[in-house]
Amino acid sequence: MRILLTGGTGLIGSQVGIALAKSGHDITALTRKGNPRDLCFPARCSAWDHATPLPSAVLAPNGETFDAVIHLAGEPVAQRWTTSVKERIKESRVKSTKALIQSLKQLKVLPSVWLNASAIGIYGDNNHQIQTESAPHASGFLADVCKEWEAALSELPATTRSVSLRFGIILSNEGGALPKMLTPFRYGVGGPIGQGRQMMSWIHIDDTTAAVMHALKTQSVVGPVNVVAPNPVSNAEFTKEIGQTIGMPALMPAPVFMLKLLLGEMSSIILSSAAVVPEKLIQSGFVFQYPTLNPCLQNLLTVNVRKGVRIYVARQWIKGTPVEHFPFFSAAENLETITPPWLHFRITAKSSEIMSNGVLIDYKLRIKGLPVRWRTRIESWAPPHQFVDTQLKGPYKLWHHTHTFESVGDGTLMTDRVLYKMRFWPLGDVALPMVKHDVETIFSYRKSVIDRLLGHKPHSS
Repeated sequence: MRILLTGGTGLIGSQVGIALAKSGHDITALTRKGNPRDLCFPARCSAWDHATPLPSAVLAPNGETFDAVIHLAGEPVAQRWTTSVKERIKESRVKSTKALIQSLKQLKVLPSVWLNASAIGIYGDNNHQIQTESAPHASGFLADVCKEWEAALSELPATTRSVSLRFGIILSNEGGALPKMLTPFRYGVGGPIGQGRQMMSWIHIDDTTAAVMHALKTQSVVGPVNVVAPNPVSNAEFTKEIGQTIGMPALMPAPVFMLKLLLGEMSSIILSSAAVVPEKLIQSGFVFQYPTLNPCLQNLLTVNVRKGVRIYVARQWIKGTPVEHFPFFSAAENLETITPPWLHFRITAKSSEIMSNGVLIDYKLRIKGLPVRWRTRIESWAPPHQFVDTQLKGPYKLWHHTHTFESVGDGTLMTDRVLYKMRFWPLGDVALPMVKHDVETIFSYRKSVIDRLLGHKPHSS
């Protein structure tokens, strides 16, 4: 299928883009910058501001039409709702959907399926009553935005199967709500919000991606669809599960008045009760990998958040197979090439010239001008798809780096997954914002160098 995708750089969109590419679909992605480097999957990429008509080159680059549209773009809701923020939230959803539909109406044949993001905020505070897709809509800012958002799809012809994906709380250890929820738990002051009675409708990021793919290919899925796990829980249950999973207490309730003071009107999302179930997904045969909360949190949290451990993930797609690229990235000497020059990174010794499990590598570098010595051990060596190294000596209490190389489309998806922990935790976390910035800067530099050296970029329209 030829698919037009928006929101491909976001938490959901990036995973959907990878899944689409793995399934062999041809993707055209619309992003604000139109830079294919921002994507982690193969796609034509064009700039679009989410409000104006699409460039003519996007509509039919080869005289073809799109088979499907997956519209996931939108201004983040999790921020204080000032007047200007409210306007951006509404325009990035309602206005962008209308603009996209009007642009695509220029084509001789409109897409046969249109998946549009929405949210369970359309139900408002349901006072603990289970809500299916047939439940009445609420009123209020977010509910009103969702209603207009979904109503915009009425401009599509009857020949286009349209689906409004009403997303709940997406749980991922790479972004979204969960990392923010974890912050107080890391320091032993986590707990429910108020009395914790409000219901939370959540879903694992993997099930979210699978649900979008299911809606794309399942003809019986039409109209509003609740993209949530089948077992909502109270906020008290949710926080208790987090505490038990990471081995930290969950006894300190967050005062409601403090949330209202800090977040303003946006706090209504956190304080309202949303007991939503995915009736349409279940009826259409969708099977959840994580239908209950405990295994979901076990999958996401057991390893990477215990006692101050953080996670950082960077992804990059380049043309060519893992067999072609693994030798370059697994050669320790090439680390010097793709590491920013201001770190003065140099290899000083290796226990063996042949890479394998147990090989030790010594480096020296400068961090903020200070000389640092670093020793790494190769913990796992599985060419051409993975290798893992762990810091034995260096600036961190923990640095565990997994490099994976996966065939996606006609190229390779490279994923760097780093687990790290500051020394002298929790006091060492004072420097965490600076360290996060440095880590992001280093991997951003690597991405640009890899693009330049390998000369492989996704095709751009």
